[in-house]
Parts: sequence; structure tokens; C-alpha cells
Amino acid sequence: MGWANIISLSLGTAIGWLSPFLPLLISADSPLEQGPVTDIQATWIASLLCIGAFGGTFLFGWSAERFGRKVSLLATAVPLVGFWGCVAFGTTVEVLYVARLLAGLGAAGVFLLVPMYITEIAEDRIRGTLGSLFILFLNIGTLVSFVMGSYLSYHLTAYILFSLPIVFIALFAQFPETPQYLIRSNRVRDAESSLKYLRGYTSTPDHLEMLRSEMDALLVQVSGEKDSTEQHSISLADFAPPSARKALLIGLVLVSLNQLSGCFALINYTAQIFADSGSDLDPNMAAIVVGAIQIIGSYGSTLIVDRCQRKVIYRRTAARGNSVPTRILTTFVSTLQHVYIATSFFAAIGLFTMGTHGYLKSQHVDVSAINWIPVASLSFVIFIASVGLLPLTFVILSEILPPKVVRGLGGSLCTAFLWTISFLVVKYFPVAVELIGLHGCMWVFSAVCLSAGLFNAIFIPETRGRSIEQIIHAMENNIKS
Repeated sequence: MGWANIISLSLGTAIGWLSPFLPLLISADSPLEQGPVTDIQATWIASLLCIGAFGGTFLFGWSAERFGRKVSLLATAVPLVGFWGCVAFGTTVEVLYVARLLAGLGAAGVFLLVPMYITEIAEDRIRGTLGSLFILFLNIGTLVSFVMGSYLSYHLTAYILFSLPIVFIALFAQFPETPQYLIRSNRVRDAESSLKYLRGYTSTPDHLEMLRSEMDALLVQVSGEKDSTEQHSISLADFAPPSARKALLIGLVLVSLNQLSGCFALINYTAQIFADSGSDLDPNMAAIVVGAIQIIGSYGSTLIVDRCQRKVIYRRTAARGNSVPTRILTTFVSTLQHVYIATSFFAAIGLFTMGTHGYLKSQHVDVSAINWIPVASLSFVIFIASVGLLPLTFVILSEILPPKVVRGLGGSLCTAFLWTISFLVVKYFPVAVELIGLHGCMWVFSAVCLSAGLFNAIFIPETRGRSIEQIIHAMENNIKS
């Protein structure tokens, strides 16, 4: 599974590129022919990735159904090669616009296809762990860009990182298509070979029995998904079941909270945020510290995601005589030990702390003795969000959507909506800083994180260790009860 995530690593370098090099692009030492970029141009460079990702979501969603998961995943490397080519050889801001659009196109494919591929090939007991590796490798790539951007030149960084998507193509080409897709395409024998490769089954009697058992389960699962006359189509009727509608609504809210938590915007503007916050630490060095802590958090997520519950089911039978606010508070407290909710809550505390430091500074209070708070708070937020809030969004999303909806309109809608919200946050974050101050933005992000925890506690069923069918059944039962 590590080879599949090389493309996540490559995408992370493309996302992390902006933080160390945006200050260079707006400075007198800009490597572009026309000199420094303007503030407006800088916000477009930052946010055009999201526009490219919006269009790429539907392109790769269609490609995954038409050409398969493997071919489509290999294709995500092409726009990332284009991104680094534009950065390495482009000399105008317009070329950088194209570069960021290409990076967004690749990002759409990676965000959509890596979780999809892993969900379809992984065993239920380790599906969450493998899914969270996606974010871990993404964060490693971000740190690589932070470090290289601090110690290597603008062009040399691009020349080196140009090789990553090419390495991915060379290594991932040996992997098979997912068994589920092959079965849906009526290629049962190929699906059996794929499953045998993925599980490492040999020709021993025990392994052959396990292979037959798993193939039978997959055949039953896929036969239940596809209509005999329209195997590859999707219509509004697929959203008729209450569980499908609820899953789609939950998915849209989850991706909105993921981006409105501000973590993606903070990564894009890390160096600039530290420069503006008055931290005594060099902005690029502070960004490297945050990137390293983000990786530790992501690694922690891979260790606990399949060992701890994402949440506990909301018990509407508890304390029947209590008021709704009391039941909500009781639910939140009782689920604090669960990953997504706990990380959302603690991220809210960290962001609130950073906002309070910024507010005191804006009121001309002497905060020189605690200038370490911005670095410590943001590092804590990125760490804790990387453990649960950020990676579990995509794990939960891939698990709650019914399989056919994941392959069709629902998955694409959720991902496209994520990039729409992301564009608005990244594009207008500098504007928001001007209007309500950096501290005001941190407080808003804090409120969103708190809301994310409450939403998860009340509305999302437990998914850890459950099959897709069990998750759908649990959602249907919740709707009926």
C-alpha cells in the first residue's frame, strides 16, 4: 500500500510548495520576470489549486468508472508532473496560475482515488489504518517542501520534486485493479487473480479456501449493488433510500467542517502567519516545526484509528426526562475519549488560545514573554487535527457512503464541495485577516472545530471494524429509531 501513497507524497510536496515560496514570490528577489507578485496575484496563486481540483473531481470520478481505479490513479501523476514543470521553467505569474490549476487537478484525483482504491482492496479490520496513511504521506510531502524550500533554491526544489510522480508511475504500475471493479466489469477471473495478489494467497488448501470465501462474499456484495440492466449508471433513485440521503448529507457537512476548521488555509500560509503573529522564531523554521508535528500526529492516527472508536452512538434513550441541551452535553462528555470528537475539541482549544494571544497583541498588551504561544498553539492544533479531525473525515466519508454512491455522483459531489469551500477559505483568508484580524479568524476556526465534534457525536454512526453493509444497516436503523 506504500507504493499507492507515493502519489499522496507527491501531492503533499505540491501543496506545501506555497508556504516557503510565497514570501519569495512577493519579495524583491522574486524569480519571475516581472518581479514581485501583487497581493491579489498571491491569493490567486494560493486558491487556484482548489479551482483545478473542483473540475478534476468530476473528471476523475468519471474516469474511475470508465477506465478503472488503477489507470485513473496512474493518470493523477500527469498533472503533478505538469505542475513541477511549470514551476521549474515558467517565468511569469500566468504560468504559475496554470501550475496551480494542474496541481489542483492532480489533487482531485488523489483525494478521490487513493481512499477509494484503499477502501476496495483493504480488509475490514485494517481499512481505517490504511486509509489514514493517505493523510500521513500527504503531510510528509508537505514537510519535504517546507524543508527544501528553506534550504534549496526555487528552481532546484522543482527539479528534484519533478521526479516523484514519475517514480509513482513506475512503481504503482505493477499493482492490480481492485477486485470489486473487476467483478462489476464481469471480469471475475481477473478479480480472483487481483485478490490473490493483494492478500498474498498461495496454492495451499487453507489459502484457497480463504480465497474462495472472500470471492463469494465479494460476488454477493457486488451483485447486490448493481442493477441487471444498468450496471454502470446512477440516477436519483440511488439516493431514494434514507440511508443514502443521510450519508450524502453527512458527507457534505463533514467536508465543509474539514475545510472551515482552517487547517488547510493555515498550511498554505504557515510562514506568513508566523511572520504576522510576532513569533520570535524564523517563519520558515516555524513552518518546518509545524510540518514535523503534523507528521507525528498523522502517524499517531494510523496507530489508533482502527483501535479506537471514531465515536459512540448517540443514545436517545438516556435520561429521557432530561432537556435536549442536557442530553447533548452528556453525549459530548461521554464521547470525549473517542478520536474524532476529542481531536476536534482540543483543536478548538488550541485555535482559541492562538486567537487570544493575537487579540492581546492587537490591544498593545505586552506579550513578549509569551511569544512562543503562536508556534506552540498552531503546532498543537496541526498535531491534534492530524490525529483525528483531518484524516478521519476521509475515512468516515469513504465508509458511510453506499458503494454505488461512492463510485458515482455522491462521492464526486462531496469532493467537489470540499474544494469549493477550500477555495473560499484560502482565497479570502487574507481578506478575513484584514477585516477581523488574525485573532478573529482563529476564533472562527475554533468554533468550527467545536461544531465538528458535536456533529460527529450526534449524527454519525460508528464505522470502526464494520463492513460497508453493516454501516449502511446501522444508518437505516438510526433513521427508523
